[in-house]
Amino acid sequence: MSEPTKFIDRYALGFAEAEDINDFIDYWHDSDSIAELHDFLGLSWEEYTLLAADSYALPIIVKARMERVPIARAVNDNIRSYERIAARSDDAGKISALQRWIAAQPDR
Repeated sequence: MSEPTKFIDRYALGFAEAEDINDFIDYWHDSDSIAELHDFLGLSWEEYTLLAADSYALPIIVKARMERVPIARAVNDNIRSYERIAARSDDAGKISALQRWIAAQPDR
């Protein structure tokens, strides 16, 4: 079996680190690909906008995929987890970014 070619699949399987996304983006810019960047990375538009809002969202995206839950639910679950420990850490910025992303989502 060959290794996956999409960034998100490689990341989820441990073949890529979070910072490797920059190499994929550079490759996309330099290529003749007609795919939109989010498709090239293997992300849905919703996942892509989350990642743009919070660069630390990759684990949330992977967890949502593994658990087969909507990304907004996974984000809300993470917000609740961060809120429990925010008073004693620097996660307040992460909470704020995730809350802004949730607020910007259309009602479903």
